[in-house]
Amino acid sequence: MTLNFVDQEIAIFPQLIGFSERLYRPKYRRLREIVIDYDLTDDPPTSHYEVVDLLSNMPNGFLRDPSFGLGVVKEMRPLIEAIESVEGVTRLVIGEFESTRVERGSFYLNAGEYRLLQQGISRTTRMYQEESLADRRLMAFNASLHRADPTKYPLRERPYKAGTVFKLLGGSKISAVTLRGQDRVGLLQALASNASAIADRDPAEFVQLQKDIEIVSLDKLIDAVRRRINRNSAESAWQSLLEINPFLLSMLFGQPVVLLQAGASVGGQRLTGHGTKIADFLTSNALTHNAALVEIKRPKTPLLNKTEYRGGVLGPSRELMGAVAQVLDQRYKLMTGIMGTKWNNRQIELEVPAVECVVVAGVIPKGEAEIASFELIRHSFKDVQIVTFDELLERLQLLRTLLAGDRYVSPVEDDARAWDDIYEASDHDRDDLGRPDDEDLDPTD
Repeated sequence: MTLNFVDQEIAIFPQLIGFSERLYRPKYRRLREIVIDYDLTDDPPTSHYEVVDLLSNMPNGFLRDPSFGLGVVKEMRPLIEAIESVEGVTRLVIGEFESTRVERGSFYLNAGEYRLLQQGISRTTRMYQEESLADRRLMAFNASLHRADPTKYPLRERPYKAGTVFKLLGGSKISAVTLRGQDRVGLLQALASNASAIADRDPAEFVQLQKDIEIVSLDKLIDAVRRRINRNSAESAWQSLLEINPFLLSMLFGQPVVLLQAGASVGGQRLTGHGTKIADFLTSNALTHNAALVEIKRPKTPLLNKTEYRGGVLGPSRELMGAVAQVLDQRYKLMTGIMGTKWNNRQIELEVPAVECVVVAGVIPKGEAEIASFELIRHSFKDVQIVTFDELLERLQLLRTLLAGDRYVSPVEDDARAWDDIYEASDHDRDDLGRPDDEDLDPTD
C-alpha cells in the first residue's frame, strides 16, 4: 500500500493472504494496482493499528482489513472480471473527477459511477439473499411438516413477485428469448388465465396482444403458402391447409364464411357421402347462409393458351376453362339437389339463392399482353371468381402489414420494480460488505 499526500490518493496492491500455496502472490489474474481518491489529512500512519484505522474509511465494496490482502469483496468481483477482460489493463483508478475510460494500461472509473454500481450490487445481493432464505424456508416446510401431514400443512410455493417474468426472460431483450418445454406451457397458461385482467386493466394492451399472436400465426401461414406455391403442391395439400386455416376462405370471398365440408358431395346425398359431384370446399355465408363453392387447382396450372389468338390476345387455357366448367356444374348439381341435401344434412343451415363460385389456380402471368388477356378473361365470367395463388399470398401479406402497424407499449405498472430502482441511493446501502470471504483468501481454490 502507498499513500500519496500530494494527490490525496491511496494505492493498494491486492495479495493472497492466509493458507494458500500462492501466499503473497497477486490476488487477481491481471489487475495489480487499485488507486482511490482518499482523504489523507492526518499524518502518515506509524503502526499497524494506525494503518487499520486508516483503511476503515475505504469505500463500500472494498476490504478494510489488511490481514485479508485488501482488494474488493466477493460481491464486487464482477467489476474486476469486467476490467480484466480489457487486454493490457493492470491498474484501476477510481477518482471523483475522472471520466470512465481506458488509457495506457489503466482503467479510469468515475467515483460517482462506482458508488452507483456498488449500491446496485449491494441491493441485488441482499435481494437474492432474502429470496434464498425464503426458498430455504419453503423447502424446509415442505420436506418436514407437509411431508408429515399434507392435509394439515398444504404444500407451500413461492408467491409471484411483480417484475420476475420480465427479468427472467432477459429484460429489454425479452423479444429475442425462445421458450422451451414447461416454461412455454406455463407462460401460455398464465397468459390465458390473465387475459381478462389484461383486457380490464389496459384494453389497448389486450388488443396489441391479440395482434402479436395473430401476426405470429400469419407469418407461419404466409410461409406455408409460399412453400406450397414453390412446390406446386397438389390439391390435397391445399385442402389440408385451408381446413386448418378456414379464414383463408373468407379472404377469397371478401366476407365471413363458414366451412361446411371439404371434399363435399353436392349431388343431393349427405355432404360426407357419395354424391354425383365432389367440390373441394362447400362454405356458406356466416350471416345469410348463402352457399359458396371453391375449386382448387395447382399453382403451376396454366391460365392462358401459349398461342396468340390475334394481335397479342391470348385465350384461356384448357385447364382454366375446365375448372370453371367444373365449379359451375357443381353449382348446378347443388342447386337442383338442394332439397335432398338439406333433408340429409339437417344439422346445417344452407341456402342457394345465389351460389358463389371461386376457382383458385395458377399465378399471375408475366408480360403486359398476358396480364391484359388474363384480366379480360376472368372479368368476363359473370358467376365465377378466379383468384391466383400469388394473389392469395399477397392478401395475407397485406393483412400482416395492417396488423403490424404502430406497436402499442403499455406503461410500466406501479407495482413492478423497474431495473433502475436498484441504483437508487438508500441509507440501507451502507453495506456490511467490508467483511472478508473465503474467496478473498485464495480465489483459485
